[in-house]
Amino acid sequence: MNPFLLPMLRCPTGCEGELTLREDRRAGADDIVSGILRCDDCGAEYPIHRGIAQMLPHSLSAETECHTDESVVRKRSEMRARNAQVKDYERMWHLNLFGRIEIPVTMRPLRLLRHHNLLEAGCGTGRMSPSFAAKCDRLVAVDFSLRSLQRNRANLRRRGVRNVDLIQADICRLPIRADAFDRVVSCQVLEHIPTVESRESAVRELARVLRTGGRLVLSAYQHSILTRLFGRKEGEHDGGIYFYRFSREELRRLLSHALEVKCITGKLVYHYIASCTK
Repeated sequence: MNPFLLPMLRCPTGCEGELTLREDRRAGADDIVSGILRCDDCGAEYPIHRGIAQMLPHSLSAETECHTDESVVRKRSEMRARNAQVKDYERMWHLNLFGRIEIPVTMRPLRLLRHHNLLEAGCGTGRMSPSFAAKCDRLVAVDFSLRSLQRNRANLRRRGVRNVDLIQADICRLPIRADAFDRVVSCQVLEHIPTVESRESAVRELARVLRTGGRLVLSAYQHSILTRLFGRKEGEHDGGIYFYRFSREELRRLLSHALEVKCITGKLVYHYIASCTK
């Protein structure tokens, strides 16, 4: 983890306190390998292990605690599924093939320039991370699946990509200060966030960390003619991964709570791509 990231981080517990780095070990001036981030306000501590800051809210990090909140239960279920399916996910040839179309279509409205810093919200194993990293000075990529982040890190290292910082986090409660990023991108993540309230929280958080005048590009499952005929609007994939398919108006209404929606295209049939500004 690059030390430049430290002033951008905040405690995700709700106190939003500043964090102090302790017991850190570095591999050079620009690479924090391990350490502990301690909140100056509430005292919560978040470990850094092999360069990945683990900054989940307590409700998700403390798996042993019993929760009845639907959002927490479903998120925990998806975290377990994502951790277990890391290798399977990378073998999904159709996703890699689809990416050849999806990545340029996502890049175009993002209007990413070299001097921009970019947040990738829900990076997974890094299917799209190298493409984003190649176009900007600094990419911060977050996901709540630690094993996905570890695989992402290994893939980036193998490619020689060094301008990416990885954080384990819940996008409904990002451990990042407001107005931190020039650009935010989130690809095929919103549809997996359970409950209306948690989806609204995610959009508010993505908008909060985007600077005024910044641009956000987001994709989400489309409830198209095909899914109306042959699929379900809401359900679960194998392994307990929740999904929700949006109508165009539903997605526009959700994003409009916190952002100015410039365009929603459904050209890719499988999902919408929305371009927004703050």
